[in-house]
Formats: sequence, C-alpha cells, structure tokens
Amino acid sequence: MTYTEAIKKSFTVKWKVDTCPQGEQCWCRIIRCEEPLMYEDEDEYWPIRAGEVEKDTVEHIVKLHNEAILSITVA
Repeated sequence: MTYTEAIKKSFTVKWKVDTCPQGEQCWCRIIRCEEPLMYEDEDEYWPIRAGEVEKDTVEHIVKLHNEAILSITVA
C-alpha cells in the first residue's frame, strides 16, 4: 500500500499507545495501529511518531479514536 493509503486505512482500525525507543522513562509516546500498517512494503505507518506528543495527550487521543471506531462498528 502507499503512504496515503496507509493514512486512510489507519482511520478505520484500532490504535494503541507505545513507548518510543527510549522506553518508559521518556516523556513522549507514539501511536501505532494495533495491526501494523506497512506501506511501500517496508515502512510501518504510525499516526503519531516519537517526540511529537506527550504521554497523557496520546493516551487521550487513542481512547477517543478507539471509542469512535467501536461506535461505528457496533452501529
């Protein structure tokens, strides 16, 4: 899939919070799709990359996104 297709697909799948390569002690967190979305056959698409957003905000964004996905699939 292309990068643009990965972005579009990411809006339809559940996300999870993950640590950056520095681990738990780092202030930031990343958002990853629960099932990795690979684009151009080698790169994984992350909606939020390392060093962009702090932990509490990322956790809130993931919670809201996953609730929205759940409400769409249940309705």
